[in-house]
Amino acid sequence: MPAQLPNSLSQSVERFARQQGLELDMEGRWVLGLSDFAQWVAARHNQWVTEAVGTKRFAEPLDERWLQAELMRELADVDDMAALQQRLRSLRNRCQFWVVWRHLLALSTLEETVSVTSMMADNIIGAALDLVYRWEVSREGTPVASSSGEPQRLVVLALGKLGAEELNLSSDVDLIFAYPEAGMTGSGNTNQQFFLRVCQRLIEALDPVTVDGFVFRMDMRLRPHGDGGPLVMHFAAIEQYFETQGRSWERYAFIKARACAGDVEQGNVLLRILKPFVYRRYLDFGSVDALREMHARLVHQRHHPEDVKLGPGGIRDAEFTVQVQQLIRGGRQAELQQRAFLPALAALHEVGHFDSDSARDLGAAYRFLRDTEHSIQAEADRQSQRLPSSDLSRERLALGRGFECYEDFVRTLGQHRSVVEALFDRAVQVAPAIDGGLWVVRDNAADFDTAGFEDPAATVELLNGLATARDRASVADAGRKCLDNLMPQLLQVVSQQERPTLTLQRVVPILRAVLRRSAYLVLLQENPRVLEHFVRLAGLSRWLAEELARQPMFLNVLVDQHAWEPVPDRETLSAELAERIAIQSGEPASEEMLLDELRTFKEQHVFRVAAAELRDTLPLMHVSDYLTHLAEAVLQHALGFAWDQVAAQHPEFHQPRPFIVVGYGKLGGIELGPGSDLDLVFLHDLPTSASQFLHRLVRKLLHVLTVPTYLGPLYKVDMRLRPSGNSGTLVSSLSAFRKYQEKQAWVWEHQALVRARVVAGDAQLARAFASLRHEILCQARSRDELRAEVRSMRRRMAQHHGQELDLKHGAGGIVDIEFIVQYLVLAWADEHPSLATHSDNVRILEVAGSVGALSEQDAARLTSAYLALRGEWHRSVLDSTDVVGSEERLASHRDEVRRIWMQLFGEPRAL
Repeated sequence: MPAQLPNSLSQSVERFARQQGLELDMEGRWVLGLSDFAQWVAARHNQWVTEAVGTKRFAEPLDERWLQAELMRELADVDDMAALQQRLRSLRNRCQFWVVWRHLLALSTLEETVSVTSMMADNIIGAALDLVYRWEVSREGTPVASSSGEPQRLVVLALGKLGAEELNLSSDVDLIFAYPEAGMTGSGNTNQQFFLRVCQRLIEALDPVTVDGFVFRMDMRLRPHGDGGPLVMHFAAIEQYFETQGRSWERYAFIKARACAGDVEQGNVLLRILKPFVYRRYLDFGSVDALREMHARLVHQRHHPEDVKLGPGGIRDAEFTVQVQQLIRGGRQAELQQRAFLPALAALHEVGHFDSDSARDLGAAYRFLRDTEHSIQAEADRQSQRLPSSDLSRERLALGRGFECYEDFVRTLGQHRSVVEALFDRAVQVAPAIDGGLWVVRDNAADFDTAGFEDPAATVELLNGLATARDRASVADAGRKCLDNLMPQLLQVVSQQERPTLTLQRVVPILRAVLRRSAYLVLLQENPRVLEHFVRLAGLSRWLAEELARQPMFLNVLVDQHAWEPVPDRETLSAELAERIAIQSGEPASEEMLLDELRTFKEQHVFRVAAAELRDTLPLMHVSDYLTHLAEAVLQHALGFAWDQVAAQHPEFHQPRPFIVVGYGKLGGIELGPGSDLDLVFLHDLPTSASQFLHRLVRKLLHVLTVPTYLGPLYKVDMRLRPSGNSGTLVSSLSAFRKYQEKQAWVWEHQALVRARVVAGDAQLARAFASLRHEILCQARSRDELRAEVRSMRRRMAQHHGQELDLKHGAGGIVDIEFIVQYLVLAWADEHPSLATHSDNVRILEVAGSVGALSEQDAARLTSAYLALRGEWHRSVLDSTDVVGSEERLASHRDEVRRIWMQLFGEPRAL
């Protein structure tokens, strides 16, 4: 129940009620005591208000079905503009009374108030548009597209508060009008002329203030070219405008864009077209300067400090604080692409851009500010966000916000505004300036010698070459300026590395690659932490530096703080990939789009893993888990796409899909490293009549995986482990695979089966394969014959590869451990079936030690050696260490592997 009104307000309400013949309960007296607008509506719609209060209609939120029925009833016989204006204003005022009633009695949340007000606007704008459109069609004929002859309808895009469905009680509505295609009407006028007339009449219906008030103040200044541009444009013209002239503030405005009336379906098409303009796929630090200017402009344009929207720490400051993060990061983090403030703030907190305290305090401040705004506007239905100056209005505002006095209200408001102002001031931080130091370069090798560069002459040559590249005509002034601003910081960080000149040799090609994409230079300049990571990682790994030069978008990975968190599982990666494909297409994925997206997704995650491994933030086993989960997610999507494509010509095989991809080697053993090939075997359980379909399916899948694009192939695929090797068919039935394994397979093929498992495809067939694999591996074998076969196979492999110091193939190396593990499984799984459960070497060794196939001490030693050798192998692939120099560090591990080999096989493992 509301508090008791002060005597002066209570007496005033009682006099009004007697004059109007209204019977008011305590709630009614409270609302009319706090709102002159409520009194005005009650006087003009006495009967409606009396009935609504008596039936407790306002106990529930304004109902959309009721509103739509009222619109249909009110507009059924309207045939001129004067009547349309009167009916719309009458209905709007009644709806507004309903919203004000619930707000002042604290029956509604902020979310209800803004969503109901926005729903009211959508429906009223839509109903008015339908009517004026029909009037114009009856006068000029239906507008149609020149290309297709399809009828055309107006699209109304809402921006600002209405676009975000956060409309306040007395807000402007920011609208943009559009139509899909150019064309003509039946009377011979252009679609542009037709829709211009429709828009003018729609504005006439809604915007003017009459004796009945207004419906919505309409602001069209956010349209392309602003006030000087056409009132309405077709889609192609709008797209061209944003491609060639769109500015950062327009990106900012379009965060909240929504199709609110007219042809909403086509409006959504237009928004998908414009989405790459709003949310760029790279982390858009190239717009930081423009956003900083916008930030400074907002500070400069701050209104009276009593203004809760435009004053310091007001609503606009809160919105900028959130939206600037959406602009910068939303292109790569789709969860940030929210129109409304509170969901966007929650998403930013979820992904780590706001800590819990900041998100909580900013959310609470925003709610308080918006509720205050609504209470100010509820008093007289005026578009104002300024705190009142009269004692009566201040008393009403404090009471409406639940405070006993205005001073208490102002004190609490000030606390919330302080929170907003502090976060707003940090929204676009300026990096500290650094002395020019060694840039731009002359013949100053002595300076670099003093700064600790190991090869000063080479350093000068590198930097002079970069300066020459900077000054080429193809590099814009913005790129030159960004490089000049960055270089002092970068050289300072480079000088702190162990080998500065070597580091600079790896960094300079990356800088040259991004000279014409200055966003990345600004990214490094604006983020000292990212700059340090970038320089350190480039110095650690030539592979990583070359990847950055080839694909600078990988710099974004260094910004993402989640890059170093626990390894995502296959399901998480698969869901992320599916979401990215959906975001990029909006429709079923085309082959070109899928190929690009799969490669981009895979390459970014591989880079992320490599960077984490080099930084020692991701242990070796987690690296392999991550890369294996990534390959499985990619394979599952590639298989699904290939099946859909081929099944389009063979609909009889669309469902079910009894087909599996079996991973062997490192993929099967959950031990993928950077640059690993995929050893694959394809199996199915389809009838023989599916032969043509299956071969087309496999060829399509291999095409998706291996076709070169500008990012290269997705993976290199090796299929030599399929039954009968290169001479065998590309795909086999599970029954044929069983027969081959039981009757024809060589021992080395059973060795390979140790590290085989299903990595994509049908779950039921996957279980059947796992059962078959276990059965084959657990067959009883002569250990003497098995030892001889394994020795012979290892000897042939060693003769083929040579390189006794090779980490992988040399004596005591990775392959020796793998052969030992395979021997243990094939020799002992008949007695200890648990040896055939796992496909990865580490867990097999753990089982071997526990069941006695190997002593626990030797199992542990082999595990340590295996992890150490694989870790060094990964570093060699990333070119982050001297492989020959590492031999001394690994010698003791390799000695242990040789000893255990001798113990098991009775002869040393040598060439």
